[in-house]
Amino acid sequence: MTAIDDAVQQLTRHQGLKRVGNPTANQEYVDIEVDVAVELPGRAREARVSATGVRAVETCILRFNGAWPISAPRVLLRQDFPLDQPHINPHTPGTLVSPCLFDGSLDELLHRFGLDGVVDQLIDWLHRAAGGTLIDAAQGWEPMRRDCCPSTVVFSAERLIAATNPGSIVVIESQYFTTRTLRGIHATLNSALTANPAILFDQEIHKGAEDDFAHGSAAAFVARASRVGDKYRPDAVHDYPSLLAFADAFGIDAKALQNAIDDYFRRSVLSPRPHQDARAWSHGLYAIVVLLVERPMALIGAPGRTVEVIPYVIRFDIVPQTPLVQAASVQPSSHAHALSPELLARTSGLSLDRISIPLTLIGCGSLGSKIAMHLGRAGLGGVTFVDSEMLAPHNIARHGLVPRDGRAVGLQYKAELMKDAFTQLSHVNCRSFRSDAVEMLLDPDLFKAIIPEGPSLIVDATASLKVLAASVVPNELDRVPARLLRTSLYGQGRCGVALLESQGRSCRVDDLTAYLFELCRSNPQLRAQMAGDTTELTRVFVGDNCRSLTARISDARLSRAATLIALQLERWLTSLPDDAHVGIGVADFDNIGMTWSCHRLGATTVVSAKEEGGWQVRVLKPMVDVIQRDVDRWSPKETGGAVIGRTDYTNRTITIAGLVEAPPDSIREKTRFILGTDGLMQSLRRAHADSLGYLSFIGTWHSHPAGGPHSGIDRRTLAKIAECGDGMPVVSLIWTPKGYECAVDRW
Repeated sequence: MTAIDDAVQQLTRHQGLKRVGNPTANQEYVDIEVDVAVELPGRAREARVSATGVRAVETCILRFNGAWPISAPRVLLRQDFPLDQPHINPHTPGTLVSPCLFDGSLDELLHRFGLDGVVDQLIDWLHRAAGGTLIDAAQGWEPMRRDCCPSTVVFSAERLIAATNPGSIVVIESQYFTTRTLRGIHATLNSALTANPAILFDQEIHKGAEDDFAHGSAAAFVARASRVGDKYRPDAVHDYPSLLAFADAFGIDAKALQNAIDDYFRRSVLSPRPHQDARAWSHGLYAIVVLLVERPMALIGAPGRTVEVIPYVIRFDIVPQTPLVQAASVQPSSHAHALSPELLARTSGLSLDRISIPLTLIGCGSLGSKIAMHLGRAGLGGVTFVDSEMLAPHNIARHGLVPRDGRAVGLQYKAELMKDAFTQLSHVNCRSFRSDAVEMLLDPDLFKAIIPEGPSLIVDATASLKVLAASVVPNELDRVPARLLRTSLYGQGRCGVALLESQGRSCRVDDLTAYLFELCRSNPQLRAQMAGDTTELTRVFVGDNCRSLTARISDARLSRAATLIALQLERWLTSLPDDAHVGIGVADFDNIGMTWSCHRLGATTVVSAKEEGGWQVRVLKPMVDVIQRDVDRWSPKETGGAVIGRTDYTNRTITIAGLVEAPPDSIREKTRFILGTDGLMQSLRRAHADSLGYLSFIGTWHSHPAGGPHSGIDRRTLAKIAECGDGMPVVSLIWTPKGYECAVDRW
């Protein structure tokens, strides 16, 4: 049995077909006629034809080419099928009509549901065509069918709509290109969409061996309808008068439009400009007309946009002997979206209207540039780039940019190159600063010049510990609504993190960094991947007598982590949480895939200690919760344990990030707690090792269920612990029903 015989058998078994004809073949394809019984509306059944022109029995053709059954058959309707229906593919007069049955490829439909699925779609299409319900409000308005569009006009539909008002006619400059063999033009409207009613046509012709081409400026007349076009109709414009009549049908002042076009034609022909003789315009004089028509619902493929753009190109053939005589022809033109943030966002599936806060990127190196380019290609612009370094040749191994001129590498600043790249992506509101990140954070005037006013997100991608330290000393970040996010890689790219501070900095990046290493204690996979092969940076020789301190990471591995961080950033930019978050990407053990997780942290509890010149003790929220659970468990007895964390002399801060349970020989009584020693040193060493050496023993905590500050015994105990601290400050933290008490001592 041949594949066609099998198709005939399948069609014969289909309940929705009244008749299946015998196959007719030629050298290119095989046609099979099928009769479909169409369910007509009640009022049309006696006449056996609907008000929309669909018959009670429609004879259709399934055209199978040589690729069947890999490719689906083409579905065709009779030549005289009414063309004023939506969802009909572009049509050439005198040929069979091709319906658009499926929002996608019929080949995919065939391989998912079989030939029956294709026939089901045909039957459903005919039923809805008979009832005039092919346009589905849930799907959107079907744009007007253009059967032949030899020209293309490029512009941002959203921006053009925003620049016009109902009933208005706006003249905008465009640049066009055409050739002798091209039947139309390729034109691009001025991206700024600046109105210029005085624009004149011009044309430069360049002759080639086989063809010549022309380019220049032309006027685009944008006319916006004043009434809603709620009836679907195919494009019937075929000349200048029918174009004006079509515009008039939508409430556009056709006379005003004609006068504007005619005036543009006369001024262009008569203008005494050097090197512009209208009689030499052998490619013709062009005018572009773009009609903007309001529809009753959003357009298919343009969520939220109810205005349809319908462009045309008018060509006036210039007769040298009588250049002022108009000989106009009109072509429907296809519309192509100009590169714009809206197009990038729509292609990326991102809703730009939900993103309102600007972004500042500190550090435009490998990781920062990769994250930024992901966001820029997703339509996110308005970025301020901050980096004081130039792009070195060895940076290209992992950088997000590839300079077009290799000679410029080493001569251009990273921040400026990133701004230029974003400009090429159509983001026109970006800025760049050749500033050092630390100076920016510590200089109030420089900070105000760089960071936008109001809510914003500052992304620190420097991987610099100096920048981390500068970000947590008292600075402008404490006084502005901007949020700080620090991102970095560990373990030669096996782990990527994004640390988002809370609103009001109640949980800072130093807190989040300490918590990240605390997580390593309980997560062996995270610990192993953060450690990587080595914790040391590698000196890479980038010249015979020049070397750079960096990490050896392939571009693919760095990009893997940067992609996950960018995805998390997209989500946070859409809905920025108030609480702090730690986002972590961890490579799988095969080191190919990567798993992302996100941890929320509440506000850090801050306690001041006046001893030793004053210290700020910061207790992370997870530790506050663990302490509270232990207090509740042992109440009314006192309880306690050892604490581990991080000491920062830069801002005299001690961060309590982890706890070590009290050994089994500890004593808990109603009025005293004695920390045991059985296995304590081993537990503290293990905590230090499991946190990759970032967290260390920094003191103890215990509870006072009855309240009260440090007792004499507490302070003597603290002093004894401090004697073993090698000069490091040691903390004694006391929980009381009214809050925490804290003391610091150092031997």
